[in-house]
Amino acid sequence: MAKDLRSFIAELEAVSPEEIARVTKPISPRYEITALLTQLEKQKRFPLLFCENIEGSDAPVVVNVQASRKLMALALQCKPEELATKFTERQGKPIAPVEVKDAPVHEVVKGDADVDLTKVPLLTHYDVNAAPYITAGIVVAADPDSGVRNTSYNRLMMARKRELRIFMAVGRHLWTLHNKLERRKEPLPIAIVIGVHPLFSLGAQAFTPSTEDEYAVIGGMMEEALRVVKAKTVPILVPADAEMVIEGKILPDVRREEGPFGEFTGHAVSKADRQVIEVTAITHRRNYIFQDVHAGYTEHKLMGAVPREAALIKAVRQTVPTVKNVCMPVSGNCRFHAYISIAKRTPGQAKNAICAAFAADMLLKHVIVVDDDIDVFDEEQVLWAVSNRFQADHGLVVIPNAQGSELDPSAGPGGVNAKMGLDATKPLTGFARS
Repeated sequence: MAKDLRSFIAELEAVSPEEIARVTKPISPRYEITALLTQLEKQKRFPLLFCENIEGSDAPVVVNVQASRKLMALALQCKPEELATKFTERQGKPIAPVEVKDAPVHEVVKGDADVDLTKVPLLTHYDVNAAPYITAGIVVAADPDSGVRNTSYNRLMMARKRELRIFMAVGRHLWTLHNKLERRKEPLPIAIVIGVHPLFSLGAQAFTPSTEDEYAVIGGMMEEALRVVKAKTVPILVPADAEMVIEGKILPDVRREEGPFGEFTGHAVSKADRQVIEVTAITHRRNYIFQDVHAGYTEHKLMGAVPREAALIKAVRQTVPTVKNVCMPVSGNCRFHAYISIAKRTPGQAKNAICAAFAADMLLKHVIVVDDDIDVFDEEQVLWAVSNRFQADHGLVVIPNAQGSELDPSAGPGGVNAKMGLDATKPLTGFARS
């Protein structure tokens, strides 16, 4: 049986039913699910939340599919502390997709005048948000010259029945593909995939070169070939077992206002002119499940952590082979902070690890390096190491005016910020402090 969102929910109900919470009463897609998640987070509860009765819609909504390391470990069949290792193992064994003719995602096809995004249960998370957003949409695009596919999460604002506005980080693969076609005055065909197995999501976020087909990476993550089918209105193969696919094209030389939007930092990013998507078709399963990721909540912060941790371990090990583990904690939004444990063999290794981490991930803002007797997944232990093993006069590394995240509210224009590394390791016996 193909790995899809439904099979994961069924598996979770069978082996860990306490990890699912079902809401059977009517609930509004405007703020009410946010309020419910807020209460659950205050209680330190992170179940997969299945809202069966959404006001104004005939489709249920699922959130929190990747809201804990336990849920992701269930998907990857490993222990929570082994996620990055298992991710790296599967990423290294890509499996090419297989094309099929019939697909569940084409049970219902809506094109032309039937396309209406207002009929989809898009959520409004906060009162600062300019409109309902698609937050769990994985955008698929292909290089027009090589055909290599790229997958990425992008926030998508509903503007009209057939129009979305998209935020693309400058320099990332999707932005580069659009930029290439925009110079040719051509639109970029895309497909927005909604409702997938968490392994699909993890594979879609893998750090890969632009020459590697990310459908094959997703297949390796799932340990089976991804079933794909021809889209109805764009020249793209789309996942056959997704809950929904929105087909369209990013228009060249068109910018319209997007935002404000409450982001993962806990701050609202201001409105700006962004690229525009013209929707050409919506296809979905007959009784589809709509998937959402709540901006700023634990799932949003955590879901990209495992791919980033895996990429960091690989990169830092090229400089410091004795890296034990890496954790990008929820407390640091899983994007700006990293804790790295090493088995220190020479005095300068901790600082080398700090520099390697910053070089590998431009979004990183703070890196703390500890000894391998510290569990980086236990923040109390990490802070204990900082309190007892760190001295700012010799253990602090500051890099001013470096490229960071545009979403960092404290950064300067273009996301330029200062980066800080803390060497919280013990001095080696017989050596002066490093």
